[in-house]
Amino acid sequence: MPDRKTPDSPRASVRMYRQGLGDCFLLTFPGSGETPFRMLIDCGVVLGTSDPGTMMQSVVKDIAETTGKHLDLLVVTHEHWDHCSGFTQAQAQSLFDEIQIDRVWLAWTEDPADPLGKKLRAERRGAEDALRMAVTRLGLAGDAESAQRVGSIVDFFGAKSGSTTDALDYVKKRAKGKPKYCKPGEPPISLEGAPGVRFWILGPPKDEKLLKKSAPSKGAAYGLDAGPNGSQSFFLGAVAADMGAAADNIPVDSPSASPFDPVYSIPMTRAEHVPFFDNHYFGPAGDGSLTEEVDRKNVAVRDQSWRRIDQSWLGVSETMALQLDSATNNTSLVIAIELMDTEEILLFPGDAQAGNWISWQDVKWEADSDEKRKAESGPALLAKTIFYKVGHHGSHNATLKELGLEQMTSGGLIAMIPVDHDMAVKKHWGKMPLPELVDRLEEKTEGRILRIDDEVETAADLAKLKPKAADDADWKQFTDRVTATKLYFELSF
Repeated sequence: MPDRKTPDSPRASVRMYRQGLGDCFLLTFPGSGETPFRMLIDCGVVLGTSDPGTMMQSVVKDIAETTGKHLDLLVVTHEHWDHCSGFTQAQAQSLFDEIQIDRVWLAWTEDPADPLGKKLRAERRGAEDALRMAVTRLGLAGDAESAQRVGSIVDFFGAKSGSTTDALDYVKKRAKGKPKYCKPGEPPISLEGAPGVRFWILGPPKDEKLLKKSAPSKGAAYGLDAGPNGSQSFFLGAVAADMGAAADNIPVDSPSASPFDPVYSIPMTRAEHVPFFDNHYFGPAGDGSLTEEVDRKNVAVRDQSWRRIDQSWLGVSETMALQLDSATNNTSLVIAIELMDTEEILLFPGDAQAGNWISWQDVKWEADSDEKRKAESGPALLAKTIFYKVGHHGSHNATLKELGLEQMTSGGLIAMIPVDHDMAVKKHWGKMPLPELVDRLEEKTEGRILRIDDEVETAADLAKLKPKAADDADWKQFTDRVTATKLYFELSF
């Protein structure tokens, strides 16, 4: 490991809050004056977390106290509850109200003036409404397990009491000026208040096909392969049509609860009394060739419910939910933060998935006219990465292999994984984080990984995490740069 002892005056520090399954990172850089530059990236925790309001209140209280109630820059990477709930949960929002926020950055996909962004948001809203309908219908159909799985994904967009849209609307209004909608490949950004750092925007891509490519191609990631193309579209218009936000108030036989036009439909309650349908879709005739049951009159009948498709359209809802989740993740704002004295990179990819990662390979910057800044590219930035905020809590499709982690060749790589595995299991995401990815991260970082769910609250606890193969001096050099508390890990550079 390169010699990176804790400096007397750190060039940067990264604080990862330990609120549960979610992202919240407070970054500090030396300022142009006596006051440091403070930057917050996301602030949320997944629905289903125990007492989330109190937890996020503790997080935002610490942010307010640490920053003196002043943020120079607030970044929200994408519209998912586990990244932005803190901006709308009442206990936390009241504390955010007291924090001065100078700048707000969002991805171009949230720009109300961008045509493609507008299209994507409309598709997302339609699919979200359809899925909320599907959760209700699956419950009514008696498929509680599927309803829970689909519901756990829809939870990423919040609840009735507060949605991700509410959170982003709040954030947009808090900036002193207008929000900045960042685009990949735009000129690197230098801010007057942070003279030692520079910001490079890598994603999301301006390519709709790549935005909708969530799953990696075979061999492109660690562990679970998606197959030869891995391309998914998250909008299923036939299902989403006419399914509004009032899904849970729609009766079972409501026309809008079906994918078919009412003119082609017979309500279930009527069909049961029409001889043809009664005979062919509900019973009672049987010839003994199928497994028979006996009704109260001792007449042989056969179960013909398999013929009915009244609930069959719900079978695609789980796939659709996963596609919606992935497509939203793929709109993540991706920022590479350069420490200019050494050109080293701190990489924050949000929850970017396959198409977003692939697009970085083609992002390039020409040298500036006076050659104070040389030409740059996405792969070159990855090669200089010394810190990686692991994408999407370590999922299978949010860290590419040859076009991602394997390009991070700078010595001394450190990773932070904002994951709570126990909560992921409760949400039916048992491979979060993906074991194969964690194993490779362990190799690449020589064990220098910090996870939200690590059983660490003191320096002594951290020392116990030392891998057997790690050099004692190197491990001490790493742990000396880490502050561990119950509320956060903080790493200094």
